[in-house]
Amino acid sequence: MADCEKQLWELIRTIEPTPTQKIGAARSHKHLRGILRTGQIDTRIIKTYLSGSYRRGTAVHPLDEVDIIFVIDPAHWRRPFSLLFGSSTYPSPASVLDSFANAIRYRYPVSSVHGQRRSVCLRLYHLDIDVVPAIQDRNDPKLIRIPDRRATQWIVSSPLRHSENATAVNKFQGGKFKPLVKLLKYWNGNLPSTATFRSFAIETMAVRIFQNLKFDSLQEGLRAFFDFIAYASDHRAVLRSKGSFGISLNWFRCSIPDAAGTGGNIVAGVDGERRKRFVENAIRSRDKMVESFNAASVETACRRAYEALKM
Repeated sequence: MADCEKQLWELIRTIEPTPTQKIGAARSHKHLRGILRTGQIDTRIIKTYLSGSYRRGTAVHPLDEVDIIFVIDPAHWRRPFSLLFGSSTYPSPASVLDSFANAIRYRYPVSSVHGQRRSVCLRLYHLDIDVVPAIQDRNDPKLIRIPDRRATQWIVSSPLRHSENATAVNKFQGGKFKPLVKLLKYWNGNLPSTATFRSFAIETMAVRIFQNLKFDSLQEGLRAFFDFIAYASDHRAVLRSKGSFGISLNWFRCSIPDAAGTGGNIVAGVDGERRKRFVENAIRSRDKMVESFNAASVETACRRAYEALKM
């Protein structure tokens, strides 16, 4: 096996957010969190914390989005009339999202602010900040419920567990897991638009795989990830599998369970053609990584690895 580890680490440095992007993101999210802790909206906010790949340390260049969770006191919003005599204590998702949109527009009069399905987006010149109102779960401090405007429901989520999972697996893998996730997101971003998965689906798969399967190098981790996709989609695998880890990518069922244990399927709604193209690209990348492993020279090993990541 020819070792191209040094070159893969060099590639990671080129796809990570730049120091300037990190400084700008930190300045902007701190300002927004501070300015919303003023006025009437402040009385409705219990606490705030970061979410998403920015918090987990798995973001790739460009750093163009930051997610902030705003835990609220739901008692400050009126419940829908239909729920007044029911058991629910949750307000209308739309009313909470609209309240935050109005509060942000008031404080950022020249910036674009628009409501989304589960958040409010503040669009700055260098960054989008997604504001996600949330209600703390009564029984589990790691769980929250976030508004879904379209479904008119509050959806269970756990960004704190997502962050804890990434940190735990990174420690288990000797600090190589988060860099590997960046390489995998880079690969996913290079796929045709009709073949990509959400980057969070890539990270969730990686968490479920590598909390169970040890890898000694980035080169080995890439090969293992792509080979697992072949296995999970009922294609030939070149490595001995240790199980499906709850993941299925075959024609009958496409499922990547949320690693936080919320019961959600991260790839719900992915159509069969997208799944098929995603799997086909992963298998081609797996074959390139096998060639990288078997290469007689570092130059050939690196070339095959780069080809695997730029399908």
